[in-house]
Amino acid sequence: MSDRQQSPAKAKREYTQLLRLHEQLLGQFMRAREELLAPGTDSLVKEIKGRTGSAPDLTEIKTAVEESIRALKLSQSHIEGVVSEDLDTSFEIEGITNMPAYLQRFLAERSQEPGFSYEVAQDPVRGWIVSWKEYTNRGTVRGYGQFYERPYAWLDD
Repeated sequence: MSDRQQSPAKAKREYTQLLRLHEQLLGQFMRAREELLAPGTDSLVKEIKGRTGSAPDLTEIKTAVEESIRALKLSQSHIEGVVSEDLDTSFEIEGITNMPAYLQRFLAERSQEPGFSYEVAQDPVRGWIVSWKEYTNRGTVRGYGQFYERPYAWLDD
């Protein structure tokens, strides 16, 4: 039996890491596209053409960046489908009826792993406080943290 079949939660965690990488790359390609389409770039190309008589052709670069953006979005969509395919969306915490989806997914994915524990508290200022810890097989702490979630903070402002 392969590792993926043994631990679907581990596979989902790896897919989630891959999604983060996709988001970072997408942001970099979007910034590159903005630079290529910026008025300053056009001015620079015109200035070069005025001085040398020939303009650098950025068409292929612009096309490649656009194709990369499309390919990343397509891959991201496929991965999101795989991640959400088997995820139990009915994961609920007693007393909290409207926890944000990303916190639900985080807790649902990690709760399937041995050695993971969490506590949820309600604070009138900070909203929900989700404290979590993850232990290794040897009993040492692998990771820990807290999330503060104020889903209706904008109502107070």
